[in-house]
Order: sequence, then C-alpha cells, then structure tokens
Amino acid sequence: MQTRPHKPPRQLARPITALALWLLRRLLRLAIAAALLLALRWIVLRFRRVRIRPTPYATPPIGPEEIDTQRRRIVISDLHLGGGDRRDDFCDDEALIAFLDHYVGHEPTELILAGDTFEFLQISLPDVADDEWSQRAAARRLQAIIAAHAGVIDALRRFAQQAGNQLTILIGNHDFELHYPAAKEVLRQALGLAPADPRLRFGISYHGGGVYIVHGNQFDPWNRFVNFASISEPFEVVRGTQLVKEVINELEDDPFPLAPLVDNIKPSSAFLWYLMSLQRLRDPAARRFVTRGVVGFLQVTAWAPPHHLSSEPDEWLLRSPLIVLWQPIANFRRRRVARHQAIARQFGAAAEAVGELPEVVDQVRDEARRQASREVAAFNDEIARDVALLARQPAYRNDRLFVCGHTHVARVIDLGDGRRYINVGTWTDVVFDVETMRRPSQRYPFLEITNGADGMPQGQLLVWNGSNQPPQPWHEEEWSRQRRQSRVQWGKKE
Repeated sequence: MQTRPHKPPRQLARPITALALWLLRRLLRLAIAAALLLALRWIVLRFRRVRIRPTPYATPPIGPEEIDTQRRRIVISDLHLGGGDRRDDFCDDEALIAFLDHYVGHEPTELILAGDTFEFLQISLPDVADDEWSQRAAARRLQAIIAAHAGVIDALRRFAQQAGNQLTILIGNHDFELHYPAAKEVLRQALGLAPADPRLRFGISYHGGGVYIVHGNQFDPWNRFVNFASISEPFEVVRGTQLVKEVINELEDDPFPLAPLVDNIKPSSAFLWYLMSLQRLRDPAARRFVTRGVVGFLQVTAWAPPHHLSSEPDEWLLRSPLIVLWQPIANFRRRRVARHQAIARQFGAAAEAVGELPEVVDQVRDEARRQASREVAAFNDEIARDVALLARQPAYRNDRLFVCGHTHVARVIDLGDGRRYINVGTWTDVVFDVETMRRPSQRYPFLEITNGADGMPQGQLLVWNGSNQPPQPWHEEEWSRQRRQSRVQWGKKE
C-alpha cells in the first residue's frame, strides 16, 4: 500500500492564505456596503423633507371660556377600547360601566376622557386596508370598537343624556383619527346626540380655571406630531404609530404566550430592550418571537418616520409627465410593510432552528433588563420634566393642576407653590415585570377635580374598587428603583 506523500508546510499555507484573502475581501465588501447604507441613511435623514399641509379636519383646544369651573370633573385616560379580539387591551367593561353608572353620574359632572380612549391602530377589518387613513376608514374602525364595547357606550350614553353632565374627549396618538368629522358623527349617533349637541365635545387640550389637561404624547419624541391640531396631507404617521401598525400588531397574533402583553410597553423606545430581556430566550418559540420583534424594530428605526402616501396624487403631479410613475411607486411603497414583515418572520424561523445558545446570551439578557428599566424611568421623568418646564411659562403660571396620561403609569409630583403634575395612568392591563407578572395593585385610577374654598381647583387621584366601597386615595407603588432615585428637582429650576 502506497502512502500519500506529505505536503510541505508551504503548500498547505497556500489554500489557507487564499481562504483568508477571500474572507477578507468579503468582509471589506460588507463594510463598504454598510458604510454606504449608513451614509445613505444620513443623507435621507438630513435632506428628506415632507411638506405637511393641514386639512380642514381639525379639532380646536378647549379654552377658559368653554370651561365650567363650578362643576365637578372626573378625568380618566388611556382606555384603549379595541375591537374585542386578541389585540384588544381593554377587558374590564363591567368595572367601567359600574364606575360610570354608580359614581360618575350621581351628580352633575364633566367626564374628561384624556386621550387614547379608542384604539384605532389595532383594528383590522376585511373592507379596510391596514394602511388606509381615510375618513371612511376612521368611521369604520370606530364602528367596530363601538360594537365590541356596546355596554360601555350605553353607559356613556346614559351619562351624556343626563341633565347637567358634559362629556369631553381629548385626542391622543392612538385615536388621532377622531379629528375626522365622520368619526365624531359615528360617536354622536352611538350616544344618541344631535350633531350640534354641546353635551359631547372634542379637543386637543383643555386649559382654563387653573387646570391644564393634555393626553401627553406631544412630550414623547416617538409619538410627537408635527401637526397635532388636524389631519395632515399626506397623513402623518409618527414612529410610535408605525411600530404598532407594522410590528406590534403582527407580534400580538403570534401564538407565543407573552405575545398579548407586547402592546403594554411604555415607552416605545424600550421595545428592543424589553424583548431582549425575556428569560425564555433558550426556548425556540421565544427565540422566534424575540427575533421577529427585534428585526421589525430595527427596520422601523432605520429610517425617518414615514408619511402615508396621499390617496390621490398632488395637483402639480397631475399636470406633470411624471404622473405615469406615481401608481407604480405608490404600490411599491405600500408593499414595503409586507416585505419587512416577511423578512422578520424569516429571521425568526432561523433563530428558532438554532441549537444551544452560548452563555453570553444570559449576560445580554441581564444587561437588556437593566437598560429597559433605565429607559422606562428616564421616559417617565422626561415627561414630568417637560411638564414642569411648561408650568414655568407665563401662560401657565396661574394653573394649579397639570394633567396627562399616555405613559400608563399613574404619578403625582409636587411642582412647588401648591402646583402638581398628575398622570392619571390607565385602565388597561399593565405589567411591570413580564417574568414575575407583577402588576400594579391599583387597577382603576382616576382624577377627581373640585373647587376649593379659595376658588382654585383641587385634584385628588383616586382608585375605583367597585360600587360596594368608596374610592380610595391613590398611593405611589415602588415598582422601579430608578424611578425612586429620580434626581429631577420639580419645584425649582435646575
């Protein structure tokens, strides 16, 4: 038997050197491609300009001359009434009905729903495209919500039709489509009120008699509109809306057990850290779910927030030879979401097929959990800080109560000189920690505003515990170490 001659070391080195050079060339190409993509992204972010044109579909603020300071006022926020399906975050209809019937309506009251009352962003209908933002689409989505929560709407109807009551609805980022007159009319009809009936009114803010109320999304960079006062042309899609419509909605339809909780993340910017901090990353189904979410999040954040294409081309385009390109480009852009979701699903399937994960995954998860906690605390402090800065402006120096929602976390912060920032929280399910499933012990917070002996408004944050006992004062829950260690000085300039 002949033995194969032994190759000299120099001959063995040649294929190894060739392989190294091949890998080096590949890496260099990838680096150049990544650099070009980053440069293109910078150019787009720097020079991309979308001209926002306000439309007549507007909702004015509610000013001092429209506010009855002698009437008792109740403020709740962030109900997120949905379509009654898996995506619907509101499941406490009976508690809300009892609250409206047995507490809110027992004396002349103004009920103020401070934004995100209706969850337009998570309604899917067979006759409405998911990326349709028309007046017809808004009306159809609200009709679906009303049908899913008929008992709540009936209770609101009983309240609104009772003598001396006033129903005020402020617009938030999840029910921004309430700007459309058709959506307002759908709700009026559901409440049995005539179009001009003053017992139902809408606003983007409520300011007068020492009280300032807004939803609060304009303090959040992810959900801040360039033009919040009206529908714009083209329709303005903020990044938080994009994340819900393109990523969160599809994730909630996943069979993964924690999928329905993914919409309860505040702020939106903590979404990435939230997913990466899940304990179950060694479970293949969890890896699929987390990877889909991370890839979807990165695709949303890679470019500037989009603006929906106009339903019809602009007038200048109609007169231009470029009109022949409008429809193909429109179709390509509208298929972008489907392409991105398909890519995220492919990455998720690949992650599910991966074998045993290295120990470094546990370290990444632990750091992601710390980062998520820091980001949530910073988000809540940032909004409170912005409200404190607003309170120092001359137009607000006579106000005592600064009220908003949006964060889903109830808070009371002393701003000094008898002034307070109050966040009324939410009535939807809130999970502080998905691993321990720890939730707040106070489920149904609301703010009650009455006039004090000095004629100035007095606000008390209360918690509804059912019709068999009176509401209890809300108390702070120690859910976050970072939150307890806040360094913000609310009562004075920093």
